Parts: sequence; structure tokens; C-alpha cells
Amino acid sequence: MTQDLKYLCSYGELTVPGTTPTGPLADDFTLNSPVGVHADSYGRLWVCDTGNSRLLVFSADLSTLLHVIEGPGEATPDAPRLLMPFHVCPHPTYQIMFCTDMGHGRVVAFAYDEHEVWFDSAFGEGDKDYLPLSDPNGVTVVRERDGFDYIYVCDEFFHTADDLASRVVKFTLKGEYVSQFRHVGGPGVTHELLWPQGIASDSNGNLYIANTGHYEILKISTDWPIVDEVVQAPHDTVMLHQHGKPTGIGKFNVMRSVCVIGDRVFVPGHIENAIAIYNLEGEQVTVVSGLLPLWNHSIEPVHSVSDFVYGALEDVVFVGPYQICAADGEPDVYFISEPFASSVIKVRIPRIKGEEDALLIESVGHRRDDQNRLRETSQFNCMTSVIGFKRERRTVPREAVAGSWFDQWASATTSVYKYWYDQFLTATGIDPLARMVGTSLNIDSGNWCMKTFNTESDPYHQLQDMMRGFFVPGDLAMDVYYPHTPPLGQICPGTPIVFVTNFNMCTVAMYQFNPAGYLINYGVPFGRAGIGGEGTLKAPQGIAVNSRGEIYIADSLNNRISMWQIQPTGYVAFRKNFRWESDEDFTPCDIAIDDQDRLFVCDQFNNCVRVFDREGNSLWSYGTLGYCDDVNVDYEKFMLPASVCIDGDRLIVNDLVNRALKVFRIGEKTLTYETGISVFKKYPDAGGVWMPYFIYADKGRLYVPDTTFNVVNVFRYGAAEAASEPIAA
Repeated sequence: MTQDLKYLCSYGELTVPGTTPTGPLADDFTLNSPVGVHADSYGRLWVCDTGNSRLLVFSADLSTLLHVIEGPGEATPDAPRLLMPFHVCPHPTYQIMFCTDMGHGRVVAFAYDEHEVWFDSAFGEGDKDYLPLSDPNGVTVVRERDGFDYIYVCDEFFHTADDLASRVVKFTLKGEYVSQFRHVGGPGVTHELLWPQGIASDSNGNLYIANTGHYEILKISTDWPIVDEVVQAPHDTVMLHQHGKPTGIGKFNVMRSVCVIGDRVFVPGHIENAIAIYNLEGEQVTVVSGLLPLWNHSIEPVHSVSDFVYGALEDVVFVGPYQICAADGEPDVYFISEPFASSVIKVRIPRIKGEEDALLIESVGHRRDDQNRLRETSQFNCMTSVIGFKRERRTVPREAVAGSWFDQWASATTSVYKYWYDQFLTATGIDPLARMVGTSLNIDSGNWCMKTFNTESDPYHQLQDMMRGFFVPGDLAMDVYYPHTPPLGQICPGTPIVFVTNFNMCTVAMYQFNPAGYLINYGVPFGRAGIGGEGTLKAPQGIAVNSRGEIYIADSLNNRISMWQIQPTGYVAFRKNFRWESDEDFTPCDIAIDDQDRLFVCDQFNNCVRVFDREGNSLWSYGTLGYCDDVNVDYEKFMLPASVCIDGDRLIVNDLVNRALKVFRIGEKTLTYETGISVFKKYPDAGGVWMPYFIYADKGRLYVPDTTFNVVNVFRYGAAEAASEPIAA
């Protein structure tokens, strides 16, 4: 068995606890994936700055930071600081704000007055009547028919050995356990709670639950009895259902939150990048899908030309809205968190039926990209993938095929060009790849750029401006191809070509090296948006290229693998589409290729790894649905595996919902588990991850980009590599 998988270091700037001053906000103030928001009785806004593991309190106009809350404080010096605070909810009468602290499995209550905030209590640790909270997410306070107020908490990933259902737990205001439910039963139907993230309540004692795993909003009366952890509903409780489940974690139209404000129910995410508004009976009132900016709102800092476009788009569209709350004392004015943009906005939404635009009043949280401020490393925003570069060529000559006269001419031309280019390199000693060997290339998707880090330094440090080509928003996954024979138009033969999928444009772009060692665009993007049909892509995610120049794309919303071939001319031709044994429910997310040219594919919603030969024939699969409570015991169980990569004869799997990284030895017809690690509920600078995406491994190092903690965590395995690994500060 290989050496245990261990955390090595991370890169990407993190906010250090205790370093953020209160007072008027600096021009470059940033948030890190803020989730929960709520105004208190003084109109101040409380924000769960989840990626920075802290609570922030802002003035109502968002101009001033009043309080930075990183934990219980001096009142309980032994209590840990917050770790991934997710939602906040105020008591409607008392000056108390409840916060779900997911990383520590607790609810923390903070009392406040006009000037101060202090720790009040914490609960959720469990007792003889109930198991401890596992992953508390949404929280609401509701007054029931008995005249008392109760706290309801969504325990998102709670489960037992014999039941995968999650739960909602009911507490008194003092944190005393009352009851819980895991299913909701109506006539002829029972709804399982699966990964419930959001919860809200109305003045009539009804609960509204964003049952995220089943893409639905449930409306439940607190008057209904609970028997054997099942709410006994007199009728079906589905208020709103997503028609057709999304495919792949990159698809955002999932109901992660529900907010009740007065007589209206706000559901962000049911319609992608929009807010659907309903009345209390579930009838749609309007859809808010755009913003109209007020020109007197603060101008964002500009560091590059793309910032002008970036800032303009942020001011006219919603970017993955998550949580909504009312601005106290301001009719039809709301605060909305946008984790993927790392911002919170203040808007006015008029009460008019029909599709509406919201009026943008103010925002807080500028673009997380400060690479021009001369720091060791810049901030990331939605880091999606990592790759590296090698000197050794892992390619073989393309198999002889009858090509067109143009292909033959291209091959002859590039052969002559390569000869004279090699003579030039020998004479000058220039090596365009020299700057990139021992580095990682990272797609910083939320900042619309690629960033390069020297991964052989101690600590890792960022290399500036390695890109000279254009970058299109929506770039997601990458792979590197080392051509045996340079295609026509490649400036530096012997250097690799980088392929990049674009989730939004449904295309694949190519980049090449110029003589100075910078990446520039090569050719034109290939693929086109479309459902079904040859040569079309819909929400492409992972990509892999074998040594023959055969390109495989996880065409996620078309439920298939799309296969292409790069030609001697540089043109990329469509070859075929294929699925796992023609399964319409096949849900590919990522692809890796071994030294036999077999494809290892994350079949995400089927919770397994599928294996194909290079022609797309189904071979065998590995894995089954299940929680991975002990990675060394439950290693064959997966929950929405998001990514795979191969290092030699080892396959590494990013098991998303289980927040586990698993290393397997590749066999002829199966995988053999070697080692793994659980990476949830840890601070990111200690190896913790929240939403890992496309991983990369090479020579015993595993790079894990986190789209919401906004760091890249590096792990190591293998005894040979461990002895000489540098550890970044």
C-alpha cells in the first residue's frame, strides 16, 4: 500500500484571521463565497463570509464594516473559531442572531445591541435524545400555534447506516432538542429529505424547505404531527419542483435556498441566474433576471481591460444568487448574496407582475483579483482546474490513415519547418517550455483568467502574465497534448497544446506556446452549442487527449462523450458520440486516460467510474452509491464524483459530496484501493476543501482546486516523493 495521502500546502491568498479592520471599506475589500445574509433589528446586514470562515456586520448602506466575528471570542476562549458559517437568522423579537457553523456541527447564537456583538450560546452537540448535528445549513425561527418560538435547522448531510435521508431538527430558543423529521408523507407519496440546504418560514407557522438533492421546494405546516421521523402531511407538500434534474455540478439551476419575506416566496436558482418569486400558495408572481445599475454606486477597481466588461456584467445580471433578505425599513429593497461572484448586492425589486429587472443600489465585495498589487500570490475566484507541464513526450506517431491532399501537404510542410526550427533552437539555446516545466496552470474562472504558479519553489509563488491569448468567461477544464508531429500553424514544434472547455459557449479553445514561453491562442475554438446531433456540445466539462491526438469531452448535458481528432492541418474534426452501454442516464463529468488509452469517466449521477476503450466501447465500471463515513472502509462508495486523474498506474477520484480524495491502483478489470483522505470540515490552510473540481496529479503530488474556498490545496502520496517535498508557508 502506498503512503497515506497527506496535505502538503496550498496556494491562493487567504484572509488571515485578525487582519481585517473595521470602519469604512477599502476600495479593494473582498469577500470569499458569501452565503447567508440577514438584516438585524437596527437594519445592519450580517453576512456569512463563508470562504473566510467569519461573520461580518455592515452598515445598511454597505459602506462601513462594523463588526468582524471570527468565533465565540473571549467568553469561551477554548471554543474553536467559526468554520464555514452558512446561514444566519434573527429572532423576530429578541436581539439575537443565530448562525449555523457547518464546520463544527453547531448553531452559534450571538446577542447584540446598537453598539456591540457578543457570544450568547451554542448548541447542536447532541445528547441522549438526538445525534449531534452533522452539517447544519439553513436555519429559521418560527412561532407555532402554542405561542412559542422554535428553531428549525437543516442538517444537510446527516444520514444513518440504513437510511441515506437527511433531516430537519427542531430546537427551543435555548437550544434544547424537541424533535426531528427525515421524510414528509402525503397521500400516495413520501418525500425523502436529501441534502436540504435552505429553510424559511411564514407568519402562519409554515416551513419552506429547499430540498436540494431532489430539486424541490416543500411547504410543511408545523401543526402536522411527526411520527417515526415522518411528517404526517394531509396532502402532497411539493410547492415547486424542478422539471428534469440538472446534470453535473457546473449546472447552477438547482434550488439551494428559499426565502419568505412577507407574503412572497423567493427562490433563487430555480431559473439559472434569476430569482423566481411566488405567493404563499406557490403561484408564480414574477421572475427577476436582470439588474439596472444606479450610476452613483461605487466604481470597482480596474486592473485590466477585462475588468471593464467584468464590472459591467456584474451590474446587469445576477450571478448565481443564493440568499435573500429584506432591508429593514426600506420597502421592496433586498440584500442578495452571490457566492460565485463573492459579492453581496442591495437591490430594489418592484412589486409588479411579469418579468422584472431589479434596481441595483449598492454592492460590497470587489473582484477577487489583486495580482497587480505585488503580493506573493493573488486571490482566486471560482478556481476550477489545474494542469502541469512536462519535458518528456508522452506521444506516439499517429496511425497511418488516408488523409486529404491538404493533410499530406500540412505534414510535409511542418516536417520541414520543424527541422529548421530545431536547428534554430540548437544554435540559440532557446527553450520556450523552460519557464513552464515545474509549474501549474490554473483556470481562475471567476476572474476570467489563467494563472501560473511555480510549484518547485518553497513556498509556491505566482508567475505573472503567462497568458497572451484571449480568455472567454466560462472556461472550465483543461488537458495538455504533446504532438508527435507539429500541426500546421504551431509556432514552436515540440511544445504542447492546451485544450480548454468552455461551459457557457459550448466550445473548446486551444492555446500554444510562443518563443518567449507565453501561451497564445492556437487556431479557432471547435464545437458548437446544441442538444443532440453530431459536433454539438451542451455544457462541456472535463476533457482528455490521448497520445494520438484523439480528444474526449464530457458532453454533460447531452449525456455522452464527444470524441474528436486533431488533424495535421490543426483542424479538429468530429469523430463520434458514445455513452455507457447506450445509457440515456449516463452523466459524464470528467475523463482521464491511462497508458493503454482506456478512458476512466466520472459518471456523476450514477455515482461510479465507467471505463471505455479508446473507441468508446464499454468495458467495466467501479463504485456504488453511498456515504463514505470511513474512507478506508467505504472507499467503493461515491456521492456525485466530480473528477478523476491518473498518475502512472494510479487513479485518483474526487468524491464530491463525500469530500474525499481516493487513490486506486488501476487493474485490468477493476480498481484496487490504496489510500484516501477526508477533506471536509478543515480550514483551507490545513487541507480543507469545500467544493473541489478538476484535480490533477503528477509524481506523487495531487492538486485540488476549490471553487468556493478559492484556493488550490496540494497533497502528496508515495514514499519516494515524500522525502523531498517542500512545504509552502
